[in-house]
Amino acid sequence: MSDIQGIRYARKTIDASCLLLHKGHSCVTRVKNISASGILVEMLEDECMQDLHEDAICILEIVVNETFNLHVSSKVIRIADHEIAMHYISIPEEKQVALWQLLGDHVHQVETFGT
Repeated sequence: MSDIQGIRYARKTIDASCLLLHKGHSCVTRVKNISASGILVEMLEDECMQDLHEDAICILEIVVNETFNLHVSSKVIRIADHEIAMHYISIPEEKQVALWQLLGDHVHQVETFGT
């Protein structure tokens, strides 16, 4: 692990699925955690999105329950061990308040991480 550390918004573990769309392909993933700036999902299939790469732009449909889903644009920042870390690049204005409510206190918290 590196001695260099950074700061990011605190992550919150939730039970949700996420439909990842990239270049006309789709893949169902499981949300591992979510924050005010991004999301970490787990691929459920080994051959899910073989052509996905860092810096790729994706559309995410995050389904939390039957009354709440979130449609966002994101950029892939890391792919490793069946996980994809993405940073939001666009959150529709009408969904921003719902995301902040979902995150609760996590929306204002930060944490350190090793880079």
